[in-house]
Amino acid sequence: MPLTFRDFLLRFPLMTGVGRHSALVCWRWLVDHPQLLPLTPETLDYLLAAVNLPAKRATALRRQVFSTDLAQRVTASLTQCRAVTLVDATYPPLLQEIYEPPVVLYFQGRLDLVRRPPLAVVGSRHPTAYAFRAMRQLLPAVSRQGVCLISGLAQGVDTLTHQVALAHGGATIAVIGTGLGRCYPAQNRALMDQLCQNHLVVSEYPWAAKGAKHHFVERNRIIAGLCQSVLVVEAAHHSGSLITANFALQENRNVLAVPGNIDGENSVGTNELILAGAKPILNSEHIMEELLVDKRP
Repeated sequence: MPLTFRDFLLRFPLMTGVGRHSALVCWRWLVDHPQLLPLTPETLDYLLAAVNLPAKRATALRRQVFSTDLAQRVTASLTQCRAVTLVDATYPPLLQEIYEPPVVLYFQGRLDLVRRPPLAVVGSRHPTAYAFRAMRQLLPAVSRQGVCLISGLAQGVDTLTHQVALAHGGATIAVIGTGLGRCYPAQNRALMDQLCQNHLVVSEYPWAAKGAKHHFVERNRIIAGLCQSVLVVEAAHHSGSLITANFALQENRNVLAVPGNIDGENSVGTNELILAGAKPILNSEHIMEELLVDKRP
């Protein structure tokens, strides 16, 4: 059966031996050559010859993409959650701009939240009391102004970010490093269920995918890609939060940082970001002037 562009992309996360890079190469080529769609085995051969995928990946793709088993797994995955692909009009527009956008984004909840003014908030999984005080001082007013707070559902700063949005009637998006059928950390299951019902949880991994170390690095690019600005609350030297900040810089996003004590281990990363040019955040207004400059009376 011929495949539409969307059908073709939905198959990539469920195939073995065919990675995100191959999917993006095919997507970009087909955008410029829509006459090959819908895709048949013959036009697939033409596509694979044109994009010059490594032989092993091309063989894996050719063997799986039209199989009945793969079609059934795609159908099954869409009964467990919803999905948006790079060719769908509802795909998050900011995320589509990044260098390596997810070909498929699985989600539960309200996808319309990606259209709100976004702020990513990242920081230590073991924050100090100062970080909690800073977040409780900075974020409630921002959330009440309609800004959607984006984070990664991890313990620490991520968890408090989502909780602040819930407590103040705001909106929040969680980007996770597992499939939507899993929760990490497990103690955030009730919070994740609440976000799936009334807010938004997204992942580029299929429903039952376990968390791997590289998944949490990869999901950081999605957190940065969904936003206009990234706020780093606390970050030790070489922390995961700095990886997100670096993704943000590479994608021409704004990086904001909460200053910390010069002798605080969790403040080394944020203070170095400020030294390198990140905007220091001392009050809520400093955040809102970045996000709402064209949206306020």
